[in-house]
Amino acid sequence: MSPFLSPLEALCALDAGGRGVGRLVVPGAMARAARSLVTARRVVLVTGFVPRPDWAAETDGPSGTVVLGRALRRLGATVTYLVDPPVLPLVRGCLRALDEPRDLLALAGLGAAAVAAGLAAVRDFRPTHLVAVERPGRAADGGYYNARGRSVAALNAPLDTVFLRRPRGAVTIGVGDGGNEIGMGRVRRRVARDVPRGRKIGSVVRTDHLIVAGTSNWGAWGLVAHLALLSGRDLLHTPDEEARLTRAMVAAGGVDGLTGERRLSVDRLPVAVHRALLGTLRELTIHLMARRGAIPRAGEQETA
Repeated sequence: MSPFLSPLEALCALDAGGRGVGRLVVPGAMARAARSLVTARRVVLVTGFVPRPDWAAETDGPSGTVVLGRALRRLGATVTYLVDPPVLPLVRGCLRALDEPRDLLALAGLGAAAVAAGLAAVRDFRPTHLVAVERPGRAADGGYYNARGRSVAALNAPLDTVFLRRPRGAVTIGVGDGGNEIGMGRVRRRVARDVPRGRKIGSVVRTDHLIVAGTSNWGAWGLVAHLALLSGRDLLHTPDEEARLTRAMVAAGGVDGLTGERRLSVDRLPVAVHRALLGTLRELTIHLMARRGAIPRAGEQETA
């Protein structure tokens, strides 16, 4: 495996928050995951993280998940979102903001019975792929923790069960930025070594592919950018759509996952930073598509 990141990976791994996430990045994982997803037929997307008892679900995860879901739907996949009650308003708001179908598998609660019903619904859906974006994954002691090492087990349904008991043949992909999310079991030793409180909070849940980025939303964007390269289609959303998505999450009660504030920010980075990175990612993707001879029409984004 090459020790070097691709240009798209390097941009999405930008550590603007100074959290040291670069030590967890797996070079080439983003492209490998995209190569699997580009032919996906049925995809279950899981997202959402409530980091503290007095906070709502955070703004990192839901919007990037919906952007990825839209791209996969445009490529021909059937897409559904598995969500628990705290995250449902944010995902629904993001779907509405992009005028996407409200194809949801919504859990009735956070307990074992609700999760069992969700697992049954996933099996009935017969997914070819399971994707988690910024979703808690259990630690070695079976608990679920935020970055400070405090338990969030009572705040988030154990949806990692779907990945631990995945339907036969389903490919699993995890996207995270802190070490405590579904998928981080692939780099558990690095999390224990390089992440504060990593031995306690590090998730043991592995996925076939793991994307680590500066924010989990950025990791989802990077997957979409790679899907654009593979398909020759303009699949990324626009900076204006990003602002609309963030407003939708805040309107639905979402909070910044690091400050707990209901403001237009994700992981303490204002929406202007996210818009700027997205604009750069779009231009870089177009440049790489041009080098490959696949150039979308200037200024046109697909609406199918």
